[in-house]
Amino acid sequence: MDADRLSALPDRALTRVLSFLDLRRATRVGMLSRRWRALWRQTDVLNLRTRPYDGVDYDGERVGRLLFRDALAAVLAAGRCPVRKLNVLVSSYYQSDYLESVMSTSPGMDDVLAAPAMQCLEELRFKMEAEFCQTGDEYVLPLRRLPCQSLRVLSVAGCTLGPAPPPGTAGFRRLETLRLVSCHSSPENLQAMLDAVPNLRTLWLEYVSFRPEEPGINWYDVMSKLRVRLRCRAAMVAVALIHCHDTDGLDLDAPNVQYLRYKGFLQHFPFTSATQSGVPANLRHAELSFCTERWCCNYPSGEFQPNAFFWESIGRFRRLRVLKLKLLDFHDIAVHQDQEDMLLKVFPDLELLEVEGSCEVDSHGAEVMIANLLHCCPALQEFRLKFEVHGDLYAQPKRAVRHSEERGAQLGLEKSMDSLARLKSKKTGSPSSPLADDDMDLCVLKERLFPCLDGHLRRIRLEFQLERFKCFEVKLAKFLVENAIVLEEMEVHDGDQRVYDHIHHKLAQWRANSFRSRTNIVGRSELRVPWPQDAPGFDP
Repeated sequence: MDADRLSALPDRALTRVLSFLDLRRATRVGMLSRRWRALWRQTDVLNLRTRPYDGVDYDGERVGRLLFRDALAAVLAAGRCPVRKLNVLVSSYYQSDYLESVMSTSPGMDDVLAAPAMQCLEELRFKMEAEFCQTGDEYVLPLRRLPCQSLRVLSVAGCTLGPAPPPGTAGFRRLETLRLVSCHSSPENLQAMLDAVPNLRTLWLEYVSFRPEEPGINWYDVMSKLRVRLRCRAAMVAVALIHCHDTDGLDLDAPNVQYLRYKGFLQHFPFTSATQSGVPANLRHAELSFCTERWCCNYPSGEFQPNAFFWESIGRFRRLRVLKLKLLDFHDIAVHQDQEDMLLKVFPDLELLEVEGSCEVDSHGAEVMIANLLHCCPALQEFRLKFEVHGDLYAQPKRAVRHSEERGAQLGLEKSMDSLARLKSKKTGSPSSPLADDDMDLCVLKERLFPCLDGHLRRIRLEFQLERFKCFEVKLAKFLVENAIVLEEMEVHDGDQRVYDHIHHKLAQWRANSFRSRTNIVGRSELRVPWPQDAPGFDP
């Protein structure tokens, strides 16, 4: 008979296993043996979830009574060790009134937080979610009842923030990470919360909706015209702002931020010179994804020049080392030669550059943008470029773009010349290489010298859909592999074998014809680079 290996584990290992179970399943483990009967009381993690109680049908009030009855019995049990981490998930397959019924029971969540075993709580992760019609008004989280002296991580999703601790009180002295997702708060209350957290290092705001404190007014009409400004303490080093569109912009006064993740409108970029401390001078890592009118609500009004706004906003961060951009179309930030001296900014320390977007409408604009970035990143070591079929998730196959008369005429001429060249090639039946007659292509790149290509760029990754061999992306790959002198690795693919079969053998040939250096030509599935490990509180 096989030995009982599970029982041979020490108590410390078994309590670690139990920490991943919800409360109802963890307590039932005690039925296995006498040793397991009180083992769940030794774990410092408590997981409260409504799904194990779903057998009582659509009765949120009954589910709430059962859930919080078991929770109070667990935290008040004799021999219970202090709870260090509390995870609460209130979810519903139904509408939001189920959530409200669960959270309105008495005793309830407030009583659990007030239990003596919770006074050493270090991590609180609270989430409410419903399949339909969730508003965030189903529950108000009582911030003043949380254990202020011990809490280090507070992650809240799907509810409204209660009043923050008043000025002059102890506040959350140890809190380092604050994450709010799909939450409601007034700007004044969120600012009071930030003021009560002197050592906050990481702030994550995602789909946060700001509501005025005055009752009885149309909050959307008021907030959609208001630009909110939040002051952050000097300890903050990492910020994420994701789709917070209910206002006319959100400015952050956070002078020491080093890591930024932003998804929103370019016009609402959170760091401007209008804040009291100005832009953060030591920003090292930025991940920026710019929305479009079709993606998000409350689109900014007024005309603006996207390339000028982009370089003015991003160009202030001279100490960037990692920059990741997701654009609608590459030509949106392209700066032509006559405006370079006025708009372009240099990133002297940038080592990794990742750009994702579309060149469906204007490949010449994409070439200009690439030339701008290579010129402005003289120390670039790794370059990743991903071409989307459409930059806009909801775009039609051909997105209508307004061009000036001069630019429209130029695009028409380029299209006519390309069609004429293909027709001539078919008539002559020339067996020459498809790229043999492209001396006039990529003129913007070929007529310039780039310091990063001469002595720094070592890794390049290109990803695109291969529609025809003589496309812009293939020509770009040829240019880069021929001109990056110290190149060590070149990765070109579109997720299947087409690029590998038709291009990879030519990459090595192009490289050999230009330089006799050693380059590793690879083709593999898409790589995902997580948020840097040294950015506190940001999960990969």
